Amino acid sequence: MSTIINPIGADIKRIHIKGASEIVLESCTHYVDANGDKQPIDDQMKNLLMDTIKSYAKNALRTIAFAYKDLDSAIGGPTHEEMIEGSKIAVVEESDNILIAIAGIMDIIREEVPGAVSQCNYAGVRVRMVTGDNKITAIAIAK
Repeated sequence: MSTIINPIGADIKRIHIKGASEIVLESCTHYVDANGDKQPIDDQMKNLLMDTIKSYAKNALRTIAFAYKDLDSAIGGPTHEEMIEGSKIAVVEESDNILIAIAGIMDIIREEVPGAVSQCNYAGVRVRMVTGDNKITAIAIAK
């Protein structure tokens, strides 16, 4: 998901992006470090970020990434809405983004769920989990 804004006092447009951490990370060439400075994402940093995503997932945390970039007036058409052919991704979202953060979100299992699953199993109903989560996260939550 993304949104394009005009920052107050600036003569630019900026896109803010949030979404599945692995997908957003793939679109980023830089990240914002602890001092707020823009740094390139090299292979070592990419591996560290992927390890962080996997670590969060193994602890049953859903991960979401946040990124941005300032837009060139020509990218993605006059209103920046041009889509990549055959994709749900807009041209402006595709690449050269700056990673701001990766967050791990805990999804608390509601109190009644384990009992309901047990009742279904006892009744012979085969229980399946359907999710759009990272596979590692889904396995950790299922446990």
